[in-house]
Amino acid sequence: MSDTQPSIAELISKTVSDAKRLASAQLALAQAEMKASKKAMTSATVFALVALVLAPLVVVFLLFTLTYVLVQLGLQTWAAFGIITLLMILVAGFAGVMAKSQASKIKGPTLAMREMNKTSEAFGQSDAS
Repeated sequence: MSDTQPSIAELISKTVSDAKRLASAQLALAQAEMKASKKAMTSATVFALVALVLAPLVVVFLLFTLTYVLVQLGLQTWAAFGIITLLMILVAGFAGVMAKSQASKIKGPTLAMREMNKTSEAFGQSDAS
């Protein structure tokens, strides 16, 4: 009967061996996924950098285009540039006011700090007792 069934030591050894193989396979899978993610992250970063470099240029060219549209509509060049400049000042001012409004809503972790203080006091009281 012992010839047909493996011993407990053999079963434990096989289980440990299988666990090692499984862990190695899972690690290899994770490494392969990370390698694929690294390629995608690199591509995304390159395209994002290109977009970040080109976006301000697009805005500048758009503003020049708007300026010269105003010139073609009959305004003098200095007036067209002045109107576009005032428009940019208004947009920047609005963005600044909105940023300040949103920044005033930022609060620290008051509940977490209160709970940490309670915990600290509780441990402080238990040490003193």
